[in-house]
Amino acid sequence: MITEGTLLVHCSANQALRCAPIADRPGAGLVVSPHQRDEAGLLATAAYLLRRRRFEAPLLLDAARYAGQARLPASAPFNPRWLRRQRELGIPVLTDSGYVDRDDEPGLAGILHRAAVLPDTIAVLPLHPVWLQDRLRRTVLTGHIRSANAPVALVLEAQRDPFALPGVVEGLLAVLGCGVPTLLLRCDVSALGALCHGASAAAVGTVAGLRHLTPRPALSAAPAKGFRPAAPSAVFGPALSYRRIGAIARAHRRHPDPGLFGCACSVCDGRDVDWMAELDDREREVPAFEHSIRVLQDLRDDLLRQADTAGQSWTARCADAAYRSRELGWDPAPMLRHWQHHRPSPTRAADADPRWCRRTAS
Repeated sequence: MITEGTLLVHCSANQALRCAPIADRPGAGLVVSPHQRDEAGLLATAAYLLRRRRFEAPLLLDAARYAGQARLPASAPFNPRWLRRQRELGIPVLTDSGYVDRDDEPGLAGILHRAAVLPDTIAVLPLHPVWLQDRLRRTVLTGHIRSANAPVALVLEAQRDPFALPGVVEGLLAVLGCGVPTLLLRCDVSALGALCHGASAAAVGTVAGLRHLTPRPALSAAPAKGFRPAAPSAVFGPALSYRRIGAIARAHRRHPDPGLFGCACSVCDGRDVDWMAELDDREREVPAFEHSIRVLQDLRDDLLRQADTAGQSWTARCADAAYRSRELGWDPAPMLRHWQHHRPSPTRAADADPRWCRRTAS
C-alpha cells in the first residue's frame, strides 16, 4: 500500500533486481518501466519480484508507451490486457497512456475520463510542460482532473529538468490543490518538493533518462556521431542537485571542508562523497544511484517529520542549497529558485481518498 510521502525508485526492468533492496523499505517502493519496450519482460520481472523475492513495498509498472520515437498519442486506447495483468499481480493499476501534446485537450480529457470509469485505476498523464506553464492550459488541465476525480500520475516532458522551466512548479501546485491523489513519475530532487507540498508519492529515476520525459527528436535530425552516454551524476545533498562526480571532486579540492563533503549514507559510509571519482564511469553508475536514493530518503524523512511545516522546510532547504552552490562556484540548480517562490497548497491531495492505493488480491 502506498502511504502518504512515499519516495519511489523509478528504474527499467533490467535494473529492477538490483534496485529492489533499496526500495523495499517503509516509505519507499519501486516503479519499473520496460527495457527496450519489452512489455512481456516487464510483467515477468514484476511477477518474479512479488512471488520469488517477496517484494513487500509498493510496486508500480509504467508501460511508457508515451516515450521514444514511436510513442503513442493520448487518443490511443488503453490495452485491456495491460490493465488486467496488473490486477492479477495485485498491484496498483496504471493506465498505459499515450503522450498529451500541447494542444491535445481531447486526448487529455480522454485519458482522464476513460480511467475514471475503471475501478481503482491511476490515470498516467504524460504532459507537454506547457500544460503546467501556461495559465489557460493549467486551468483546463485542473478542470478535467477535478471533473474526472481519478488519481493521476504525472510525467513531465523536458530536455533536462522540467522544474527548471518557468511555471512548472506553480502548475504542479495547482494540480496538487485539486484534491485528487497525485503521483509524480520520472523525477529527480524535485520529488522531495512534490512530497512536501502534498503529492501522494514521487519517483526518482535511476538514470538521467528516467528523471524526465525526453522530447521526441525531429524525424529529420541526424544521429549524433560518436555518441557517448552521459557520465553518471550523484545527488550532492548540500546543493540539493545532481552533479557529475568529477565536478564534486573538483569542488572538494577547492573547498576541503569535511563537514560539507562527508557522507553518512550506507553507500559512502562516512567517506567523502567524491570517493567515486576513483572509479571509471561504468563502475560509478550503481554506487552513484544507490548513494543518491539513500540521501534523498534521509532528506525526505527529515523534511516530512513535521508534515504541517514540510513546505516551509523545503523552501528553507532550497534557499540554503542555492547559497551553498554559489559558495562552491556552481550556478544553483534553476529549480531551486522556482521552488522558493511558492507556498504549500492548503489541500493535501494524499488525504482525498485513501482507497486509491489499495492492493488488490493476487
